[in-house]
Amino acid sequence: MDKNKKYLALDLELNNAEDNSTAKPKIIQVGVAIGSFLDFQNDNLLSQKWYLNPEEPIFEFITRLTGITNADIKKNAVPHAQVALEIGALIKSHECFINPVVWGGGDSAELKSEFRDRSIAFPHFGRRWIDAKTWFLLNALANGKNPNGGLSSALAACKLSFKGTPHRADDDALNTLRLFFELLNRQYKMHQLLASAKQIS
Repeated sequence: MDKNKKYLALDLELNNAEDNSTAKPKIIQVGVAIGSFLDFQNDNLLSQKWYLNPEEPIFEFITRLTGITNADIKKNAVPHAQVALEIGALIKSHECFINPVVWGGGDSAELKSEFRDRSIAFPHFGRRWIDAKTWFLLNALANGKNPNGGLSSALAACKLSFKGTPHRADDDALNTLRLFFELLNRQYKMHQLLASAKQIS
């Protein structure tokens, strides 16, 4: 494992109805977290967020869930082009792994789709992503444990506490990256153990 390699975790907050019925819900907040395994160990991961204007009222359910209000959007929203430019600059300056780390998959595709709809160039992220949720579920099933639950419960199962506030894009991205590094380290230790066992045999 390259302990110095930087990864970028991505999380989006979407303007979606409570019954999840909104067709192609629009992004209202983008969050990223960046760092290496050593940064994770030293509690030195970086995070940042941006607000985007969906050009429609925020659902009351989403305000209750995320704390994001119409006033927040009016005061803090920035152009999509600015978000694309600033995320791209972060990826380049930190030389991040090509695929973003996400919780549940799809966020990078949704973000790139909104950029494309506005003819904004964003030559970053591969065609795939690293889904920490799938990785966690695989480990839970392999160990005969309950695979249900969200990011907070996944962290708790790995003896990590959630930092910040759930359903805030920057905090969710930060905790997704923390969970990824914890799972990566466990996998690394398992491979080291197997390698040692082979030497003994």
